[in-house]
Amino acid sequence: MRPADKRTYLDPIHQDIVLDKGKPVERLIVDLIDTKEFQRLRRIHQLGVTNFTFQGAEGSRFCHSVGVMHVASKLIEHLEDKGEEMRDLRALILASALLHDVGHGPYSHVTEQILGYDHEDWSCRIISGDTEIHAVLDKFSEQEDLADQIVKVLKKNFEPHWVSHIVSSQLDCDRFDYLLRDSYMTGTKYGLFALQRILRSLELDHENDRMVVVGEKGQIAVEDYLFARSSMYSQVYYHRKNLAARALLSNLIKRFKKVLSDRSDRVCFVDESTSKWFRGERLSVHEYLHLDDVQLTYHIKRWSEDPDPILSDLSSRFLDRRLFKAIRIPSPSDMLVNDILKEAKRLVADHGLDPEYYTGIESTGFRPYDYYRPSDAHPQTNIMVRTEGGRTTELSKVSLAIEALVKGNYESTWLVFPDEISGKIAVIKELIPAH
Repeated sequence: MRPADKRTYLDPIHQDIVLDKGKPVERLIVDLIDTKEFQRLRRIHQLGVTNFTFQGAEGSRFCHSVGVMHVASKLIEHLEDKGEEMRDLRALILASALLHDVGHGPYSHVTEQILGYDHEDWSCRIISGDTEIHAVLDKFSEQEDLADQIVKVLKKNFEPHWVSHIVSSQLDCDRFDYLLRDSYMTGTKYGLFALQRILRSLELDHENDRMVVVGEKGQIAVEDYLFARSSMYSQVYYHRKNLAARALLSNLIKRFKKVLSDRSDRVCFVDESTSKWFRGERLSVHEYLHLDDVQLTYHIKRWSEDPDPILSDLSSRFLDRRLFKAIRIPSPSDMLVNDILKEAKRLVADHGLDPEYYTGIESTGFRPYDYYRPSDAHPQTNIMVRTEGGRTTELSKVSLAIEALVKGNYESTWLVFPDEISGKIAVIKELIPAH
C-alpha cells in the first residue's frame, strides 16, 4: 500500500486516525472531510466562548467530528464480530457520525441558545442540499440514497433505531468524544472515563432494537462516564465565567438587533447573511454556510467602532475579555429573582449604564442521565445493563449511585452584572437568603 493511499489525522485524544483510501467506505469519509462544508468546521470553536475561561479551549468542531467518526469506527469493529450487518451499515454509521455537527453555527451552542435555531436541522439541510457533501454522498455507488438515510439517522427515523443511538443517545459516540476532548482542551480531569472498556462492554439487543451494556465492569465504566459528564457540566460548561461571557454576547447581539431595526441609526457594518440570521429571516444553505466564528468576530470588531455607544462598548468588552460577573442565587423564587434583578438594574443605572443591556438572569439545567419518560417532549433513551445473571434492566434500577444522579436537582439561577458595580454588590447579596 503506497503512503499516498492513506490519510492520517494526528489527534490529541485518539492518536493516529488512519483512513485507507483504497477502501470504499474510508475513501468516502476522506472525500467528505475534504468538502468545503466540512472544512468550515475548522472555523467554529467546539466550546463556544469557553476559551475566555479555560485558555486552552481552542479546539474546533472539525476535530471533534473526526473524533466521533473514529470512535464510531472502533465500536463498529467491536460489534462486527457479533454479526455481518455492521459491515453493511458501516458507511451509513461513519458518515452520520462524521456529519452530525456540520450544521453548527458561530460559537456553536452559544448562538444556538441566543438565537433559537437548531444546528441539527441545519446539518440535515446541508446534507440534503446543493452542497459538495451531497454530491460526494451521491457518488458513493456502494449504497443508494445515502444522504437521505443519514438524514433519517440524525432525525432518529432510521430503522433499526440502534443505528441512530450510536450517534445520538445517552451513551453515544458524540458524548464519548466530546467529554474526553473537552476535558483535555480545558486542562481539566473532570471528563475522563474508560472509553475502551465501555466500547468492549456494548452489545446489540436485536429483539428490542437497542444497545446494552454487558457485565459489572461495563456497568462501572458507564457509571464513571455519567459522573464525568455531570462534573464537566458543573465545572466547565456551566462555569460562572462561561455564563457571564454568554450573557455578554447575548446582550451584544440584542443591542445589534435593536440598532439594526432602528432606521434612523444605521449599523456601521453588516453583511446580508448576518443581517438575515439575526433578524430570524429564512436563510438558504449557501447563506448559512457563510456564517462562522471568523465572520462573526470580524463583525464584532467592526461594531466596536460603531457610533452607537452601547453596541461599541459591549463589542469592545467581548473582544478584550472584559466580561460580566455572575453570582448564584440559591433556592430562587420568581419574587426573589425579580427583586434581585430590580436592585441590580438600579445600581447599573446609577452608574450610567443601560440596565437593559448590562444586567440579566442566566438559568442552567441539565441531567447527566435520565431514564425514559414517555410524557417528556423529547423522551430519553434508557441505558440498559445486562447483569452477570443475564437479566437486562435500566441502569438506575441496579445502581444506587445513578438512581441518586437521576433524582438530583441541577437547575441553577445566576445574576449577571458588569464589573463596575462589583463594589456595591453587597447590597444585592443582602437580598439572597443564607443557606
